[in-house]
Amino acid sequence: MAFYLNPSTQNMEPRGQYQNIELDQYGHQFEPIRYSPPAGHPPDSKNRDSKAHFQSDQPPVPHWPAHSQNVARLTPLRTFIIFFDAILASSPIMFIALALIAARLDGKDTSDYGLRLRETLLLSPTIFPVIFAALMGRFFKHTGLFLAERGTTLGRLEQLVGCQSLFSALERQIALRSWSIIGLLLTLVWLLSPLGGQSALRLFGTEERFETTDSTFNYLDSNSLMDSFCGGASMMNSGRSTYTSLFLAALLSSSRYQATPMDLWGNLKLPAYRSIENASSEDWKPVDYSNNVTYGSLIGIPIARNTSGSSAFKFRAKQWDITCDSNKRVDFDEGEYGSQTSTWKLNVTGTCRDYPCAFSLRSIDSTDNLTIASCEYSLIYLESNASCRGLACQVDSMRKLDLFSDGYITDNNDYVRGTMIANLFGSLPTVDNYAVGSPTARGPTNAEKWMSDPWSFIGVSFTNVDLWRLPASTLASRLSILANTFFQSTYATTSLGGNLPSNLSSLASASADPNLLFNATAARLTSDPTTIYKTSWRWFTALLVSAIILQIAAYAGLVLKYITLAPDIIGYASSLTLLNPYVPTPTGGTTLHGLERAALLHDLRVRIGDVCAGEPVGAIAVARGDAGVVGRLRRGRLYI
Repeated sequence: MAFYLNPSTQNMEPRGQYQNIELDQYGHQFEPIRYSPPAGHPPDSKNRDSKAHFQSDQPPVPHWPAHSQNVARLTPLRTFIIFFDAILASSPIMFIALALIAARLDGKDTSDYGLRLRETLLLSPTIFPVIFAALMGRFFKHTGLFLAERGTTLGRLEQLVGCQSLFSALERQIALRSWSIIGLLLTLVWLLSPLGGQSALRLFGTEERFETTDSTFNYLDSNSLMDSFCGGASMMNSGRSTYTSLFLAALLSSSRYQATPMDLWGNLKLPAYRSIENASSEDWKPVDYSNNVTYGSLIGIPIARNTSGSSAFKFRAKQWDITCDSNKRVDFDEGEYGSQTSTWKLNVTGTCRDYPCAFSLRSIDSTDNLTIASCEYSLIYLESNASCRGLACQVDSMRKLDLFSDGYITDNNDYVRGTMIANLFGSLPTVDNYAVGSPTARGPTNAEKWMSDPWSFIGVSFTNVDLWRLPASTLASRLSILANTFFQSTYATTSLGGNLPSNLSSLASASADPNLLFNATAARLTSDPTTIYKTSWRWFTALLVSAIILQIAAYAGLVLKYITLAPDIIGYASSLTLLNPYVPTPTGGTTLHGLERAALLHDLRVRIGDVCAGEPVGAIAVARGDAGVVGRLRRGRLYI
């Protein structure tokens, strides 16, 4: 290689004198390089030499195609590669199928099949970007090669061939200073890679499904109280074994049961309305279960219902409400206790024609003096909103209704307020020591001990309790619970044990509970939660669009690859040796693909260096590295 300088620049400054340089190429110590094939017809394939030489003094290159041949020939190897490429190009179908399977399972119950699908989708954020990069990169590369064969600009070719990732797409846009619609589209296409992977991960999940239906529950009619044993002395004696057992069972039950919304037998307990009536100014008073709830009775309302899933319904019931305005200790002689047939008594005060009705409580205390409380009682009618979850139910809110409704008339109320209250007040204090000799000498009753301390009262005690120590409101609240519990144990007793039959009329007979009635109420049933598969349609669309675009690009790239006749030489380092005068290669080989050329020349040493090392101004090129024609690059040297 020699430089020829323009004479007009001979006397210029040292750096400026090399502005106009003309290069002429010589073969150095090599013979002139020939790129044309040998003259004449190509020899028969059987007689072809499988080795080709660089020059007479260079080692041969095995399997170098020294003779002319057709491009894009169909060989067994090429057939295998086509088959492999077709399989690779079809891989996006897998993601399309996963998306469609997820859509088909939407709303279905969980299964092993769905579990395996979820496990497969967990791999998608890793697999999808890898396949996307492989197929989309091939598409852009073969598109560029296809256009190069037919003629295109170098900038467009660089933009397509170099678009192998999101970063490289942006890099080409910036470096080429060519902000075009095509460049923007190429960048946006690469955004589908992370979008497709993440959409597959978020495509498929689970949620709980609830089915809501309407049903009918049946609850004990509050007018069943008209059949109470309290209707007469003979009836009280007849039902004594029944109501005594029920009352004491409820009274002596664990304090844990007494504080729960349901009684021992699964009946739904009513909160004491007085304890919540100031909870809201609205008609419906909410029950606050975040605090301790005071229940009006230890026995609940029997309800025939569906015990599966969740339900909500309304029911109505009556409740005794007792208030006391005084509670004090009085000397026994001043208390007018009367005969000592029991350790405590309830006495109606005067004649009552309307609620509230006055009465008094008297109890012998530990010093044989008296506790005397002045109280009033009323019968109230309540409607409750209740909810259940499985076997567990609770009252959520209550409101007060007109007592004289739903068939309860004045005559009924007169009978209850007169006869029934008299028997209730007369029997409650002696329920557990009826007809016992000298009852005042045998200690307090269970009811008295419970009123004194509901949490610690079980056991033998011969010391009477001091009820006068209780605030009047506390005594009234506990006495209300006792009165309601005892009264509920005297009617509809065949329905209190739970497990109500489907034929509720079978609970009533002519000889027992003839007024046992149940009312129907509408209920909204919600089934137990069922775990189902849920497809996110937003992510389904994102995955499907990404996979379809990738599939189209994959098949398009496959077609472009095999309709393009030009060998795939773009983007390979071996292509720098093609027709390069500084890298002598054997004649021919222009039909080789980049990887094929690299495989045949893999031992050839090359260097990027100064191919004009002996001249004042250097030139940089790829050259053979072991021929002594290329020098190292230096920072202080000028290069053309």
